[in-house]
Amino acid sequence: MNFGLNRNAWTALDCCNGRDWSAVSVRDGTGARPLVLAAGQVSAASPDAERDALEELLSLVDRRLPAIVTLGREQYQLRVMPAPAVPVREMQASLRWALSSEADNPLEDFNLAWLPIPTEEHLPARSPQIYTVVTPTHWLTARQAAWRQAGMKPKVVDIRETALRNIAGALERAGEGLALLSQDAGGVGMVFTHHGSMYLDRYIESPLSEYRVADAAASARLHERVALQLLRSIDLIGRSYPFMPVGRVVVAPSPEETGLLQFLTAQLPLPVEALDLSRVFDFSAVPELAASTAMQANCIVPLGATLRRSGSTA
Repeated sequence: MNFGLNRNAWTALDCCNGRDWSAVSVRDGTGARPLVLAAGQVSAASPDAERDALEELLSLVDRRLPAIVTLGREQYQLRVMPAPAVPVREMQASLRWALSSEADNPLEDFNLAWLPIPTEEHLPARSPQIYTVVTPTHWLTARQAAWRQAGMKPKVVDIRETALRNIAGALERAGEGLALLSQDAGGVGMVFTHHGSMYLDRYIESPLSEYRVADAAASARLHERVALQLLRSIDLIGRSYPFMPVGRVVVAPSPEETGLLQFLTAQLPLPVEALDLSRVFDFSAVPELAASTAMQANCIVPLGATLRRSGSTA
């Protein structure tokens, strides 16, 4: 995985569940917001139809731009580890040895990337920690071959949490800790950021299919589960990172209306806001995306992936 590249324009593609793909093409605009040039969604009827679906999707966006592909959550492992006390240039090797010894796997069996959790300025006595991202090498190699057959050669393979972190960072006010919630077909994700860095992530498996069949009482129980995890996470942030108390919760659009935003607004003891993606991106060239919150929900990960920062590790 290559987490170090930076461009002024990207085409980003995402497949959250192995079947439904979304993509956007984005470049730096003349104003403060990046301009979305194109957006599209396709579904593959079966794994055998993925190539055709990808070819169709690429026809809806600008395939001339460098490409980012974001992986589904089941395709990588994201974890927090103690940061090895080694120079940055030796970090990759040190982490590979540590992970290999834990899993009893050869070094070449997995692809590894990492990003810091910055605490040095505010908590200098605290042992530093980092996020590591691990993907099986054989699986990633096979996927890249399949993507190339469809005419896609990604410059970057990214993950969902860092894409959502990028959007949260764009929404932050000076000095605040921010919680961004996003709902997809499989559940509810949470990222907690400060100064554009991710300090905590959570994911609650709560499929949209459960909401479709839930009565009022069952929906309330589903919402309460999310609210409880959110409050526990905010409490953990307050204890672990007292320099960044979470002051706001921002809820991204959902592919389907579930009532989660309204529930959290009524029940939480801190401000809850609906995410307006037009504050982050210029949708003037893609009116269909501007008009559809469901499409925005399906495209939020590739949109976030295009907000890559120069020199970032992830």
